[in-house]
Amino acid sequence: MLADQKNINGPFVDKESNDMAKGGGNILLEGDKNWYGVGHNAVATFYGIDYIIFHGYDAADNGRPKLRIEKLKWENDWPVIY
Repeated sequence: MLADQKNINGPFVDKESNDMAKGGGNILLEGDKNWYGVGHNAVATFYGIDYIIFHGYDAADNGRPKLRIEKLKWENDWPVIY
């Protein structure tokens, strides 16, 4: 559960309530053997569906950069890529 969702000044915590200013955090997006260096993400909603939009370097295509768009779902108020 989020510590204080109404205060723009925080505190900011991760899924386990660890303080982000003290090393807390959860990874949502990371590269793997098929996609290198994913990042520079944005989130958008179209017709009630949330998406994460980001770049990745396609290992199957000589590491060429590609735009990726994946759907997001929410589990216990936290985003999950599916």
